[in-house]
Amino acid sequence: MAAAAVAVGLRGILHYGFVGQDFVQHRALTLLFPSAPFRNSYLRTNPPGLYWFASLVRGHVSAAYDLQATALAFLGFNTGGLLVIFALLWKCISNWQLRYSAAALITFVPFRVIHSVVLSADAFTLPIFAFTALFTLRLYEEPRRLANWTGLSLILLAGMFCKYSFAGLLPPVALLLGVAIVTRLRTGERMRWWATGALALALPSAALLLQLEESAHLKGTLTDLVWLPSGAPPVMRWSDILMLKRSDAGLLAAPEYFRDKVYETGKYSYPGLLHVSSFTDIMGIFQAPPVDISTEVDKLRMTPADRSRTERSRVLQVWSVRWCLVFSALALAGTVVCGALSLASLLSRRPLVASATVVMTALATGFYFPILLGLTRVTEPYTGGYWLPRLALPSIVVFLCLGFVMLDWLCQRLGLPQPVLGTLLFALTAYTLVACALFVGFLV
Repeated sequence: MAAAAVAVGLRGILHYGFVGQDFVQHRALTLLFPSAPFRNSYLRTNPPGLYWFASLVRGHVSAAYDLQATALAFLGFNTGGLLVIFALLWKCISNWQLRYSAAALITFVPFRVIHSVVLSADAFTLPIFAFTALFTLRLYEEPRRLANWTGLSLILLAGMFCKYSFAGLLPPVALLLGVAIVTRLRTGERMRWWATGALALALPSAALLLQLEESAHLKGTLTDLVWLPSGAPPVMRWSDILMLKRSDAGLLAAPEYFRDKVYETGKYSYPGLLHVSSFTDIMGIFQAPPVDISTEVDKLRMTPADRSRTERSRVLQVWSVRWCLVFSALALAGTVVCGALSLASLLSRRPLVASATVVMTALATGFYFPILLGLTRVTEPYTGGYWLPRLALPSIVVFLCLGFVMLDWLCQRLGLPQPVLGTLLFALTAYTLVACALFVGFLV
């Protein structure tokens, strides 16, 4: 599956799929980075990690192909992150049909595939999240591992320089490892590992605070410009975030971001927008590019480049947005159930679910909550695209997996006859493979 994911990503790179949302801004900051590495980036919504990395690639590759080389590196990082997620999934799910169904879905789900190559800090999030989860799981099971404390500190530090959203991982990581130290170590050992943990998390925490201070000093977008004034009514209300709207039925036609103006304020609900943008190429990033794009990339003033769906792509995306309603429902139910079981496991010290499930659920929730809570406070949540799944990419990937984790948990407890269980699992596997075929059909 990983090889197939690479093949789809390579096809996207050939179609200039790295020209995504905010391409012009990211490209400009990359080109400016060597002369003004910090102050330029802290005026915007991302730390300098993306611009440092892209400028590093540009310095070692022909300027004619630096964007393709950067996208290829992102594809490699995300494939590695995907393999780590697979390893964690295998610890969460015992049934092989559900394992491979979950793995296939997250391998080909459009928003993950697309943002594995786009020139954006979002391309870093899945691999950094995956390795954070891996180190956290190892320490949750055995806190006496100095190498893993070091690895966790360094990967979180890297995350803070790539995406501010990684701040959401600090509280769940601290909670999980605090519980591990209390429950798995003798009283005499705890002080040493409390100090080790505090030092490990202090480094990324300090990096985050220093960067936020720099942004605030410059009155940057992140700390000043994107937020509503105190007392101003929210543009996106909690009813928009939590409840579906009658108009959401229009999303079943797989509308396009620009042509159909799905971003208009209050036009659709947040759940509806999240669903359609997760299971379609809503911005047309992986669609066939204009014939002259190879000579116009550095002159683009519109992102993504002007692209149109073919009739085949349009039909497949309509089918996809409808077919995948099942997976959105499973993700919601699985997140609630696994969240409750994980919390109960922590509070009761009884392994109601696998440790990997506890870790992945906690980290995905931690990463997602700052984004979710910020929706009512930003000035332009609709037109700014704050509902797009790319902002919470690793969390949405994990939530999709938790639907299958919940099904595995139910299978172990319902005691269904083997022929009945086998038939149901075969049907779900076939259903998932059809969805993957739809994805590949309109992505390539």
